[in-house]
Amino acid sequence: MDDANTGPSLPVAMTDDIVDSSRDAIITIDPKGRLTSFNPGAEAIFGLRASETVGKTVAEVFLPIQELDVFTDCVLEAVRNPDREHTANISLDGENGRLHLSVRAVLLRHKGTGDRVGVLVMISDESERVESLAQAAERERERAATGRFIVAILTIFSVFTLLLEPMQKLAQARFFDLGPVMALLTLVVIAFLINRWISPSSETIGLDLRPRRRHLVEAVAWSVAFCVAMTLAKYAFLALDSAGPPEPLFSFYVLDDGTRVDSVGLYALGLSVYLVSVPFQQFAVRCAIQAPLQSFLTGVVGPAGWIANVTATLLFAVLHAHLNPVVSLAVILPSLLWGWLFMRSGSVVTPIVSHAIIGVYAIFVLGVFAGLDQV
Repeated sequence: MDDANTGPSLPVAMTDDIVDSSRDAIITIDPKGRLTSFNPGAEAIFGLRASETVGKTVAEVFLPIQELDVFTDCVLEAVRNPDREHTANISLDGENGRLHLSVRAVLLRHKGTGDRVGVLVMISDESERVESLAQAAERERERAATGRFIVAILTIFSVFTLLLEPMQKLAQARFFDLGPVMALLTLVVIAFLINRWISPSSETIGLDLRPRRRHLVEAVAWSVAFCVAMTLAKYAFLALDSAGPPEPLFSFYVLDDGTRVDSVGLYALGLSVYLVSVPFQQFAVRCAIQAPLQSFLTGVVGPAGWIANVTATLLFAVLHAHLNPVVSLAVILPSLLWGWLFMRSGSVVTPIVSHAIIGVYAIFVLGVFAGLDQV
């Protein structure tokens, strides 16, 4: 009667099929260090054929291959000391990129007699796992850097809010308020300093100055549509407002005290200052806040992009809070549009273009803020 503990064994042909179909490299070596088998998995990893390797020694086959010193030492040590398991981790350049391999060499015994017949070397391709771990580690480093970036930016906004009153005292009478300009310049300078400190990638902060043409066309189209909507809204408001004297649908830029600008030079100066400030505003809000925050929240919450957009928009409104509550509330809707364009394109150029179109039209042509403090 057969031993009860002895299970059925696989046919030799089936065993060979399993070895041949394995993605892992399987190599057998006799006690003299000569290769006795070299499966297709080993052929794929090392770029060698079984006919070229079987019958040769480990040294003859592997020593000529660069980057295999650790592997060769592990196998030779297993041949010399087969009674214990030998392991090693190696990296090798393959046809599809860098391979990260896990090597395990164990004693090979005869099934019937238990005699030593050589060494079995099993090599597993751990490239996907290693790459996944590397990406996860990089992601964690990026999140940590993003967290420091956001904390610094929020600190700047807090300081700016506390210094609003002193900044107001520095405003030039009857011309231009320096408070927001100082705040924006401070944000940009500190953003660059923090950027040097944490070194995030340009993709992380959305600092792409070459968006696709379709994204630029999309930004212009949405901006024009927004301008049309503003015009219709003001027209409806004027039609319903019969309390005072009729106001024109279109009006030019006005000063902080409501005085209309009649000088072409002063009008051009105000327009130039505004256009110069637009890139600073969008860089500070999109690249310094929205993009890092979105990167930080991705994988943590579902709508990470929109949460980052809304948060950046509210902070953008804070920049205008000291001017007038109406101004602060009015910038929320267009800012959400600019944040959406930024999300779609991944470039700070699209919100800059849209901001310039909508802002110039609203302030310098339609006059939606006529009679209010404005930047």
